[in-house]
Amino acid sequence: MDSVKKLTWLNYFICLIGFVAEIVFAFKLDPHENSIFIFLIVWGTLPLITLLLFLLKTPRLLYSMSRSLIQTSAVVGFGIIYKINSIYIHPDPRGAIALATIPIIQIIGALFIGLVIKITTQKHYRAIASQEEQNES
Repeated sequence: MDSVKKLTWLNYFICLIGFVAEIVFAFKLDPHENSIFIFLIVWGTLPLITLLLFLLKTPRLLYSMSRSLIQTSAVVGFGIIYKINSIYIHPDPRGAIALATIPIIQIIGALFIGLVIKITTQKHYRAIASQEEQNES
């Protein structure tokens, strides 16, 4: 298996870990109604859906996929660490507000990092194209 496929599968695996963590966190909060349980899972997985959309649009090149791995790791890692802190380490009533805002912060982070990756990737490939053009001349 080549390195691009490995990076792609690693990105998907990190998203899967994030999804499983959201289910675990929803069970830990133990909502009394199924609709609240489903809402917690859907709300928590919105950043993961954003990441999956980025992964689908990312060109299957080593440079792009390695940058996407940074994005996926940062967004999923931040969410898991912050939710562990809010649920297990420092539980309090204001933690519910934190749990409601974490996906918003994750989505903003995913979009910002994705934009930075897009710009750096374009600069990288423009530099490669200009070098090839100079070499041909």
